Amino acid sequence: MLEVKLYDTVDDALLKFAVIISKSNGKWVFCKHKERDTFEVHGGHREFGEDIIETAKRELQ
Repeated sequence: MLEVKLYDTVDDALLKFAVIISKSNGKWVFCKHKERDTFEVHGGHREFGEDIIETAKRELQ
């Protein structure tokens, strides 16, 4: 059984990566993975010194 927990706030230091689910012109945005034949949502690891918003912006760009 899968357990899902939702939080109102979280300690910023615990956020290690960002996953971005976005829409553009009413359509969901996916990217093709460069090493697999799959389409996925944007995301990636947080770089040293980045805040999580910077990580999300960089990964979506």
